Amino acid sequence: MGDLTLESCIFHGSKCHITPDTIRELVKRYGLYMVDRELAVLWYEMFSKEIHYPAAWLKRAIEFSYSPQIPHEEYVREKHGKLTKARGEARERVMKAAYAKLDAELAAEREAEMPAAESEFWRFVPARVKKQMEAAKK
Repeated sequence: MGDLTLESCIFHGSKCHITPDTIRELVKRYGLYMVDRELAVLWYEMFSKEIHYPAAWLKRAIEFSYSPQIPHEEYVREKHGKLTKARGEARERVMKAAYAKLDAELAAEREAEMPAAESEFWRFVPARVKKQMEAAKK
């Protein structure tokens, strides 16, 4: 986790759009550990929610202890895992849609070149499938 210093809190606060003076005041009032702990929560929450007043959010988080009552590193690791999983699932959905579109285009090209009804295997296709294919063309 590294050494916990006022400078590191100010740096992380700047990433969350909180001024150095505000960080100093919060550290003076609540202590370095509490400010750093809730800054990490704020930083992760900013990925999933739109937070309009991060300094007020941080003060409230410190006062009401928004961070879960589990070790800090474990919470960060879990939150990071959820974000990574969500990004992976979103990427997978996009890729599936792109491949489905390519497959549909390729199938349409092949159908245009050689219609299924002209195939030597057309006589083995069930009647219900033939009806579905005719309905899809219309």
